[in-house]
Amino acid sequence: MWINFTGQYVRYMILEKGNYIDINTYKTHPWTAKDFMTKDELHIDKKFFYHPKTTREYIIERYPGVDIPENHEARVRAYITIPMYSLRYASLLKVRDHLLKEDDVAELHLPKNISDDLRRVISKRNKECSLQVLSRHI
Repeated sequence: MWINFTGQYVRYMILEKGNYIDINTYKTHPWTAKDFMTKDELHIDKKFFYHPKTTREYIIERYPGVDIPENHEARVRAYITIPMYSLRYASLLKVRDHLLKEDDVAELHLPKNISDDLRRVISKRNKECSLQVLSRHI
């Protein structure tokens, strides 16, 4: 999603795993990516917020000392990946994906600190997702 000049997220399209989009953007246009179903934040080039670089900046950063023609322009790829989470947080997300509501946590009889954290990740997901979409997914 492009983050416009007022801070609003503008969705461009939904990408299936393994697909790509070829899009023109500008250095001043930050981007972010989220999983469509869970709304979990994803990485774009190993960061939660992607700030495009010019081709020249990209080449200089990756290949210092290389001589670049003044008007050289080319496409720069940005890769969307799942961030590396701690085992605890990854486990919370996995359990969350099997629960619909925060109240469902009580049935698991977990320690209080884990229950509280699980309720938080369910609450965060539910604020951003439609429960109708979630109930079809779970």
